[in-house]
Formats: sequence, structure tokens, C-alpha cells
Amino acid sequence: CSWYCHGPAVNDELMHRSLSELQAFGGSQELPLNLFQLDDGWQSAWGDWLTPNDRFPRGLKPLADAVKAAGMTPGIWLAPAALTATSQLFKDRPEWLLRDSFGKPVTGGFTAPGLWMYSLDTTNPEVLQYVHRVIHTIVNDWGFRYLKIDFLHCAAMPGASRHDVTKSRAAALDLLLKEVRTAAGPDVFILGCAAPLGVCIGHVDAVRVSADTAEHWEPMVLNVPGARWFFARDLTNLPSARNMVCSTLARAPMHGRLWVNDPDCLILREEVPLHEAHALATVAALCAGSLIFSDSLERIPLERLAILKALLPPLPHAAQHVELLAEKIPGAAVTTLTSACGLDKWWLSALFHWTRGSECLQRELRMPADVPGEWHIFEFWSRRYFRHSLGSSRPECLEPRSCSLFVLRQVASTAQFVGSNIHISCGLEVHEWQVTGRQVHLCIKAARSLPEARIWVYLPGSSQACPPCLMGSKEEVEIYPEVWSLRLPYISADGAAFGITW
Repeated sequence: CSWYCHGPAVNDELMHRSLSELQAFGGSQELPLNLFQLDDGWQSAWGDWLTPNDRFPRGLKPLADAVKAAGMTPGIWLAPAALTATSQLFKDRPEWLLRDSFGKPVTGGFTAPGLWMYSLDTTNPEVLQYVHRVIHTIVNDWGFRYLKIDFLHCAAMPGASRHDVTKSRAAALDLLLKEVRTAAGPDVFILGCAAPLGVCIGHVDAVRVSADTAEHWEPMVLNVPGARWFFARDLTNLPSARNMVCSTLARAPMHGRLWVNDPDCLILREEVPLHEAHALATVAALCAGSLIFSDSLERIPLERLAILKALLPPLPHAAQHVELLAEKIPGAAVTTLTSACGLDKWWLSALFHWTRGSECLQRELRMPADVPGEWHIFEFWSRRYFRHSLGSSRPECLEPRSCSLFVLRQVASTAQFVGSNIHISCGLEVHEWQVTGRQVHLCIKAARSLPEARIWVYLPGSSQACPPCLMGSKEEVEIYPEVWSLRLPYISADGAAFGITW
């Protein structure tokens, strides 16, 4: 997505250059990408969606064609219910505007980069015909197959005198969404943003379930003394990492039931502290929905790019347990994972410390059940390992705006997969796990190449005197009695099979 790295300053040359950079990186097969989305800034004005501005002198079809040739889906942003006073549409079709009881145009609010939005009256059949023509052109003539339709609330603004006075606000938005889907067709992926949620059910493939994210934790519309506190009070709407986190975790149960959850883009640049980047990535992972990044590759250090790689592909479902009532922002989440490849059920348990302050916080590890016996505990981001028993206390010290993501498995009497640096699930990358005595046959496949893969395994009966042997392994380190860290040889995107003996 172009928004958080380029804002509205996009142009034809920049987008083609960005595409080339992604292609060059994708040639290594280390980062499987399937979407290239052009965001705000391509249009001549909000409302004039059929006339790209002069920064795209060839139009947008060449870009969509190039994206498809690169093996990705071309995506585009637009706001079909919104327009600005500078648009030709505003001047030519004043009768299409949504107006209040005094006949004045209804404003849809103020947004970046300094625009007042006005609303189209979507109960007017002529407006719907125009929307149909816009969407049909973008999809069928220009070739875009992913539509990010934004500021949908404009169609449902209150206090309006609509063309069809029998239609409610929800009905007005419903008319718009039906028209967009009809014009786009059933196979185009539609993401709805800034929308009243209920009306979107059945019309779109994905919904933005949060405010826009940002590099800063709290809203910061004006970064001047005396004004910061005013905007920081907003807990839902203004762009900030905090507002994204709060809504994304609270709405996790919607994913897979109503639509695909979209938690907004993952920002990995160095302006975001590394521990906070880990926490935000954990939220995105536990959401299990869309995973989109919006940084220039040249600005992302390798250790941060590794965060994105570890999140792909998304988890199969969102966290089933989110701690909603204890604090304003959920401080814990747990998800259960299963595999048909020979691994027993396991859990991911995340602990967060969301605060604007500087003090650390002690949190108790959330265990999935009161089950006796010992547990393998593997912390994904730090690669720490320890054992835990029911009834024992193991407080975790968390920095401000950080998290610990624990992988929990009950200790068994046979060899077990404990964790990896490959995928955040620490298990879904394992496509085969067969144990026969003191031999393990495993297959690792992550749909991307793995030049630096490492796994952690529990091998009962192994020791420094009887270490494991894995053909091609570059390093075997015993980090705990009978628990080993094994560095694997290069694995292609097609995967690789290994045998471990001890």
C-alpha cells in the first residue's frame, strides 16, 4: 500500500519504480507478496474518479497491467460516496449532493491531507449510475481487481434530506454497496473502510476494523504544546497505533464470520521502536486477517523485514480469547492451533503492556487450562525457552508498549516440535512430523525461501554426550536439558524434508 510511505504524492514513475523494487526482492522468494495497492493521490480530485491527475499521464491501466505481469493483484483506493468542493463533479452536479434541511451540502468531515469531504446522495438513481460507471471502468477498463473503498460513512451521514425520503441512513449506504458490488462483479476483492459496520455484511470481502494506524502511539493531529492532550483523548477515530490496537483486538471475533478483518497496514520503519513493532505485529497476527505493509523496502532493516516474513501466511483464525474487561486496551489474547501433520494441539498466549508511560509491568503468563504436568514455553520474539508447571508463578516483565508471545505445549514423552523463527505460529510451517523411537522425520515449508531457518525441538534422552544429528545442520545447541536449537540449511519455497536422530 502506497499511503504510509508516499502519502498523496504518488506518481506514475514512483509507482513503477516501487513495483520494480518489489519484483527484484521477490525474485529471491523470501517475501511472497500478492497485492500492490495504489492509495490516495492518483485522482484529479475527490469525486472525479474517472480522470487521473497529470502525475499519471498514461492513465492507470499501464500500472495495473504491470502489476499483473509481476504476478500480483493490482489494487486501488477511492471514496465513491465522497467528493470535494474543488471537483468538477461538485460544480457540474450540485443536485447530486447530500444536503441538510436548510439545503446546504452535508460535510463528511475533515481528513488528510487537509480536505473537507462532502457527500453524494446515494438514494438518487443518477448518483448510483455514476458510481456504477466509475467502478465498472476501474475494474473492466483499467484492470484493477482489488478495491479499497473508503469514507463510506459519507453515504450515511445524519441530518440529511435525501432524494428518497423513505430511505434510512443504513439503507442509503446499502444502496451504494450493492451498486459497487454489482459493477465490480463477484470476483473482485472489496475492502470497505470508514464504514458503519453492520451494513457491510454480505457486500464486501473485508472491512477495516480500526482507525488508521500511525508511527506514533497516541493521536497527534497537531504536534504542538497545548494541543497534544486534546487529540490524545480520542480513543477510537483519529490515526494512531493505540486506536488501531484497541479496535482490532476488540473486533477480532468478527474475522472469518462476517468478513476478513483488516487491521490497517503494518508499519516497520525505525521510527517505531523494535519492541513496539513486535507488539503491533502480534496484534496483526492474532487478528488473522489482511496483512499489508506500507514501507519502502529500502527503509526497512533486515531485522524488521523478518517480522513481516514471520507473519506470512496469516494464522487460520483470530484469537479466540481476548481480555476485554480488565483494561481500556486488551492486555492479553490466546489462540488455539491444531495441525494435521503430526503435531499435538498447542496455544499462542500474548501478553501486552499498553501505556504511554515509562514504567515496566509484571504480568502473569496466561495458561490455556488447569492441566497438571509440565509445559514447554517458547517466547517467539526473544527465542527464550523455559518450563512451566501448573500452580507455579512466572511473572513476565514487559516494557511499555511491548509484548511477549508465548508458544505453549504440554511436555510429552516423545520428541516434540517446540518453536521456530520461521512463522509466528511455531507449528504451521511443519508439514510433516513423524517420530519413530529416536528418529524424527519432518518437512518444513513456508511458501517462501528460508536462508536462516532455526527450529527448537524436544528430544527425550538426548544430551551433550548423545547430541542430535540433522543432515546439513549448521549448528546444534542444547538450550535446556533435552531441548535443542537446530540451525537448518537453506530451504527453498518448495520446502525440504529432514531427519533427526540421537
